[in-house]
Amino acid sequence: MHPPGHSIHDLGGCRMGADPAKSVLNQYNQSHDIKNLFVVDGSSFVTPGSQNPTLTIMSLGMRAMDYLADEVKKGNV
Repeated sequence: MHPPGHSIHDLGGCRMGADPAKSVLNQYNQSHDIKNLFVVDGSSFVTPGSQNPTLTIMSLGMRAMDYLADEVKKGNV
């Protein structure tokens, strides 16, 4: 038997989506409202699964940083 909280992954709070009226972040984990704010943790997840989300969080973070580097070079951020 596992202790309470054994397989809980606290996520959510900054929903990712295309519509700023229904989400906080775009597909690159960039805030819809604050263009130089990127949230690269588990906050963009709508709901957690039962598996550890670390590799998915790392992948989303890498994608966000690639996008951010391009935006900085263009002078957009």
